[in-house]
Amino acid sequence: MDLPNIFSSFTLMASFLFLFLLFKIVTRWTTSKTSNPKLPPGPWRLPFIGNIHQIISSPMPHHSFKHLAQKYGPLMYLKLGEVPYVIVTSQEMAKEVMQTQDLNFCDRPNLMLSTIFSYNKTDIIFPIYEEHWRQLRKICVIELLSVKRVQSFGSIREEEVSDLVKSISSNEGLVVNLTHQIFSMTYGIVARAAFGKKSKHQQVFISLSNEMINMLGGIYVADLYPSIKILQSMSRAKTKFEKLHSEIDIILQDIINDHRSIHKEAGKDEDLVDALIKIQQENDQSQHQLTDDNMKSIIQVSLQPKLFVFFN
Repeated sequence: MDLPNIFSSFTLMASFLFLFLLFKIVTRWTTSKTSNPKLPPGPWRLPFIGNIHQIISSPMPHHSFKHLAQKYGPLMYLKLGEVPYVIVTSQEMAKEVMQTQDLNFCDRPNLMLSTIFSYNKTDIIFPIYEEHWRQLRKICVIELLSVKRVQSFGSIREEEVSDLVKSISSNEGLVVNLTHQIFSMTYGIVARAAFGKKSKHQQVFISLSNEMINMLGGIYVADLYPSIKILQSMSRAKTKFEKLHSEIDIILQDIINDHRSIHKEAGKDEDLVDALIKIQQENDQSQHQLTDDNMKSIIQVSLQPKLFVFFN
């Protein structure tokens, strides 16, 4: 084939590709305009990156949201990468979203790390809103957060607080990491309430948990462009988080197995894990059977003081 024909073929292919991409862009833009006619106001967006440049302009994203809200109001529309967001920045709007319109906003987004953390969205913090989640929440409220159950842990709280005071007193004149001490005390209270005693893996669990929670608060490119699946495969954060979660999973399974090996009479010194095992055995043929992963997700959340607020 001579040179002019090669150039002619290349020009034809390039023109076809350009027209195809232009068609896709125009179609997507037209569809978004017609399918979202009542979006809240928001700043102008750049192609491909959306409003990312306006958020990363400050080391603290919430400051960027505050400045944008002063111009566009307490309810504004942003696009980070290809993902649309509605940002709520006032108490009144937060009440409207979380209370008045709660059923419309109760689902959690599909984020890379939270999906791993939640055992593929089967826990009670990052779930799909459905009957399975309602059953899990019911179990948690009745078995962990009922007034009677919380009051029964009074002696545990008193003992752990007393141990904290003694620990601080014994370090008189020395520098004390109060954050670590209080977190350790909180873990001790919740751990004893959840499975009757402190775990032999306590310090390892606390260290792994802190690292996981800090990573959950990050922003990752794969979450901004979910349609580009290869980004998740290339993510170092995902690989690291899977390793952390695998280590915690082993600890949680060990706790469940220990409880299965010890027979307890119903209601006698029964902790959360005992109650979960009993529910699992009683409903092993149910449509909403409680799996070990469900149990581990509930225990995991109950042992996370930083996440406990989501129960309320």
